[in-house]
Amino acid sequence: MRFDATLRDRWTQTDDGWTIIVPDGWSQGRATFGGLMAAVAAGLAYRNLEAENPDGGWALRTLNVQFLRPSAGGDVQGEYTLHRAGKGATFSQVVLSQGGKTVLIAQLVFVRPRASAVDVAGPPMRAIAAVDTLKDMPYVAGMTPEFTQHVAFRWGAGAYPFSGASDPSTTGYCRFRVPFGDVEGMIGLLDVWPCPTLSLATGPAMASSVMWTAHLIDVPSVTDDWFGFEYDTVVGQDGLHTAVGRLFSANGRLIGWTEQLVSVFA
Repeated sequence: MRFDATLRDRWTQTDDGWTIIVPDGWSQGRATFGGLMAAVAAGLAYRNLEAENPDGGWALRTLNVQFLRPSAGGDVQGEYTLHRAGKGATFSQVVLSQGGKTVLIAQLVFVRPRASAVDVAGPPMRAIAAVDTLKDMPYVAGMTPEFTQHVAFRWGAGAYPFSGASDPSTTGYCRFRVPFGDVEGMIGLLDVWPCPTLSLATGPAMASSVMWTAHLIDVPSVTDDWFGFEYDTVVGQDGLHTAVGRLFSANGRLIGWTEQLVSVFA
């Protein structure tokens, strides 16, 4: 399965709304990989937005997702709502359900890019070893999340999950093994890395995303290269941890930003 605009074509309209079949092989613990479900929701929003605005020109800028309960492969129902369509920004919502229960609520902000006299450059990526000097992390069935078989990781700095480290930070490289395209691929890639808090745990521990916000700054035209990623836990207490990540293109340009509230059971 490709993380690209074909996700929009997978949706079929019914009398009750929209339906899509989410493939197996993408589990993340008890649930389907959250990045896939968020990309599926964005695909439905794009499909409706493109039908409402055939002239195009809209770009997804911000996505806010609430993960209400675990989802699984198979039939998923979608409900799209347009809250407001302005000249420069459009606000919409997608609700995904399975078995009559809501599994995900996504709020999406689409914008029309425009020239501005005020620009702020994004921060550079932290210095780590060149990607060609690092090795792919192996996929071990039954030990690493199932969806990671579709992703290549090269750890550059920071400790691995469950290693009893003292610094909850990670820097490395990643890419889908099947190159992605369009916004859906960036959404998925922003969610592939494990919460850096897990590196502090001394043994296996479960973690679950509660809320996720992603900002898509610049969708690259070349998507088969390596992408840099930095991930830091800002604060964690009472079992809830806030982690912030930054996604960089191959030439070091900041192209995406993510913040998650993660429930850590350790």
